[in-house]
Amino acid sequence: MLQMDETTILGILVFYLISIIAVGLYSSRKIKSVNGFFLAERSLGPGILTATLTATVVGGSATIATAALIYRSGLPGLWLDIGGAVGLLVLAFSLAKLVRKTGLYTLPEITGHLFDKKTRFAAAILILLTQVAWIALLIQGTSTILSVLLPVEYELLLVGITLLFIFYTIVGGQFAVVYTDIIQFVIMIVGVCLLAAPLLLMEALPHLSRLSPEHLAFPINSSIGILPMASFFFMMLMPHIVGPDIYSKLLSAKDEKTARTGALFSGVFKLIFAIAIGVIAISAFVLVPGLTAPESGQALPLAITQLNPLLAGVILAAFVSVMLSSADSVLISAGTVLSVDIVRKKTIFVSRIGLLLIGLLALMLALYLNDIIATLKVAYTIFTAGLTLPIIFGFYKQKTKVTSTGAFLALILGGSISLFWLMLDSPGIDAVLVGLLVSLIPLIIFRKQPSST
Repeated sequence: MLQMDETTILGILVFYLISIIAVGLYSSRKIKSVNGFFLAERSLGPGILTATLTATVVGGSATIATAALIYRSGLPGLWLDIGGAVGLLVLAFSLAKLVRKTGLYTLPEITGHLFDKKTRFAAAILILLTQVAWIALLIQGTSTILSVLLPVEYELLLVGITLLFIFYTIVGGQFAVVYTDIIQFVIMIVGVCLLAAPLLLMEALPHLSRLSPEHLAFPINSSIGILPMASFFFMMLMPHIVGPDIYSKLLSAKDEKTARTGALFSGVFKLIFAIAIGVIAISAFVLVPGLTAPESGQALPLAITQLNPLLAGVILAAFVSVMLSSADSVLISAGTVLSVDIVRKKTIFVSRIGLLLIGLLALMLALYLNDIIATLKVAYTIFTAGLTLPIIFGFYKQKTKVTSTGAFLALILGGSISLFWLMLDSPGIDAVLVGLLVSLIPLIIFRKQPSST
């Protein structure tokens, strides 16, 4: 614990968390149908969609994990965020309209629409597994921030944060997620981009001589070479082109044009956040040097505590917003997948039970994996390698000639081989690149043959 005005910071955080719970309770009054619980009645306009989608994609991977990677290995760690921003821009100009046009509920349902029931079920299982890991990453990020400030065991913080966002998501559904995301989006812009980045840079300026040219080298350095750079880039690029939580937002848009607009502006905002996080991470390296690998996730909140307590409280509330705004979006998406694609009952009750179970599984994983970057790799590698290429090929079936058999094998082989490679932890080509290559092979081999005349 740092010696500082903890009461001021704690008061700001408690006020923020109580406000979020109140929004969840208020949102429950707007739920009048399954459509409302899952997709906010497909009523989101461009501004609201941009806010909620940005709040979703700027999460633990885009802040705490990226900052920790930059702290450990230098500025090329920023490729995590750049990959996500580019992915959203690609989504805006390619699949966003097609996703909304389906009028469906979930990514696995879209997979079934493009292929068959078997592929849909396999996609649902893979998505649920990766979403559990994504939620674990986000609650780890939130607890990492709070553990710097509060005299509470890290594990107890994990439990408390998990129960909090499970509660307001179960109560308010997608409406609660959207409304809280709007609040969180504003807090994120102010706290991260307008306050944290410039203020920490000013604090770090007198000590910039501590930075080595190697740490500032970009796009690669001795720690992150060409292949690791490509791995980080594609690991984040692909899930932002094809992502269950992102598609849940696009399917909540009021029309196809709105879906495209929301994805486009979210990509721009994510790039702005990437620049801010790069500045914050480099400043943290200067202000709190010498953290070891497991502790590097605390570099960002520790640096923020160097500031005025009132400003620190606002900024840390912004970073808590970053985590919760993504966690609730992933959770509502996972609950919808469980209800629509696994149990095959589009009921609010089934979805709420699913939300609770998935949240508790994520908590267990977060307690087991205590390295935030390790959690990130597990979550994004399996999903990227298994599902992204089959979906992209499926939306362009007339050109790619992809078949249901090819898509099913690509999903199974890409996901499983990438997980196996990740567990080997062998040097050389990263697991996500190996998985993408393996996934591509059946998509090419099992193609529709032109009919003979």
